[in-house]
Amino acid sequence: MKKFFTIIILLLFSTSSFSSSYHSNGHKKNKEMDHDYKIGKIEIEKPYTFFTPNGAKVSAGYMKVENDSNRDDVLQSVSNVSFADKVEIHEMTIENQVMKMRPLKKGLVIKADSEVYLKPSGYHIMFIGLKEQISKGKEYKATLNFKNAGSVDIFFKAVNRNYHPDKNHHKHH
Repeated sequence: MKKFFTIIILLLFSTSSFSSSYHSNGHKKNKEMDHDYKIGKIEIEKPYTFFTPNGAKVSAGYMKVENDSNRDDVLQSVSNVSFADKVEIHEMTIENQVMKMRPLKKGLVIKADSEVYLKPSGYHIMFIGLKEQISKGKEYKATLNFKNAGSVDIFFKAVNRNYHPDKNHHKHH
């Protein structure tokens, strides 16, 4: 009987550690690079969104995008977002002391051998017409579509407003 319970306990622990190393849709997580993704020479680091109050209609997504290629690429669109009616790539600027937000109709250029930070008050992914509340700790799937590198599925992690992916994330453009 003791051997039986030992086997059951081992099965439970091995199942829980197995399941926690996978996203809800079955894609394997990499513990060292949790929330980092790569397609071709494009690397996407720590995509996140802020959790929202009930009834919120918009939210935004942020991340670092690094282009290790010797040619420019363009983040043309974001698709496969089930939690919002519409998704746009936006830029925020200050003109005559007024903050303005505009969609980037031709996409976001990621220059060769450079990085772009999507962050509050700058470039960001705009989720419009939220179909559900963005809940803290939950992950939200989207597909980033690049002109040259192709498409990659990522997960935006819902976090507090005081979250910073790392101490240097908000210092660069």
